[in-house]
Amino acid sequence: MLPSWIGKKNKYDAARVAILFSAAITALLITQSYLFLVSCIVLASFIQYLPSILAVIKFKHTNEFPNHGFKLPGGYTITILASIISCYMVTNFTWKTIFLGLVVGVLAAIAYFFIGKDKAVEHKHQLYLKNAKEIIKNI
Repeated sequence: MLPSWIGKKNKYDAARVAILFSAAITALLITQSYLFLVSCIVLASFIQYLPSILAVIKFKHTNEFPNHGFKLPGGYTITILASIISCYMVTNFTWKTIFLGLVVGVLAAIAYFFIGKDKAVEHKHQLYLKNAKEIIKNI
């Protein structure tokens, strides 16, 4: 999904730009404290869990794949508790960690709009979703 110039390879078939990019990020982060790096890992995990919480609400509320037969015990109680705990987790991050997370998020959002999509892969994905919805309707 990254631009093709990042995957440009040298004569040894190594992605030299990606390696240099990773090395530069590592050089910047290695100067930080251990606790800062741990909090960055926790923030990355938090960023993964939050869309999962929101997806549960969306799939419970709509009739879209993959919620066929999906019943969440207690209704929205688990998702509300998970959201509250997640909000509490954010208050424990330092401003430095939150700022870094916001910078990475903004850069990722900007990069998303400039990345060209592979039409063949996108078409295959749409066919998969269409077939999955047909299978669910027939069950």
